[in-house]
Amino acid sequence: MALGSGEFNVSKGDDGVEIWVTQMGPWSNMNTAFIDRENGVVAIVDPYDGVGWLKALNNEDLEPTHILLTHTHKDHTAGVKAIRKAHPEIEVWGHEESVSPSLLGRIFFRRTDFTHIWNHEPNEVTVWNCGLIELSVIHSPGHSPGHVTLHGHRVYVAGDLLFTMRSGRVDLPGSDPAAQWRSLAMAKTVLRSLPGDWRLIPGHRYDWIDGTTPDWVTIEQALEHNLSLNAPNIEAFDALSFNRFDDELSV
Repeated sequence: MALGSGEFNVSKGDDGVEIWVTQMGPWSNMNTAFIDRENGVVAIVDPYDGVGWLKALNNEDLEPTHILLTHTHKDHTAGVKAIRKAHPEIEVWGHEESVSPSLLGRIFFRRTDFTHIWNHEPNEVTVWNCGLIELSVIHSPGHSPGHVTLHGHRVYVAGDLLFTMRSGRVDLPGSDPAAQWRSLAMAKTVLRSLPGDWRLIPGHRYDWIDGTTPDWVTIEQALEHNLSLNAPNIEAFDALSFNRFDDELSV
């Protein structure tokens, strides 16, 4: 399927947790929220359009309680300011290494003041939970320092570690191709351990193998067709054309 800009797909599991998925912005950013109505918990991952999120939640008499950031590139944090302004008490979570130390990094990274941080080592897993929501958070650097993925409740939120058919570029300030390769190896191990019909939600809705741009694919599909996950070694991975671009806008 392909959601229209600002359109929401809502599903609810047997555990009572709702998963909201939407596509926002000119770079086809995919946003996800985990919602536990019973306990009033609304955790938004990488909000692009803060006003759009607030309006959609308000229509359901919901208020955001947490923002969980996979990384702090500007297109993944664009909506944080508006949400924080409307809800100053909201918790904002991210990895402590999520800001590039380089001056050039200021072009790509938005200053984000976390209220809470993760600080686990690369490819280590920690658990984040609140109410009925429980997510495994993996420190997955490479595309950017401090990048994390989150999975639970039948979805794997990949951020810019993985898209449907490929992975995030490794030529931006703070990028590290070797770290990305190690993070992809960890991701492949984790994905193989999860049910194949879980959804992999990418950070951006880019081309799939048939030329379409689906909002997500199943884990089984990603394991079979994703070019980065199926690279046989780091040399083959590093040679993939999408790892580096001439422009500085595609992320």
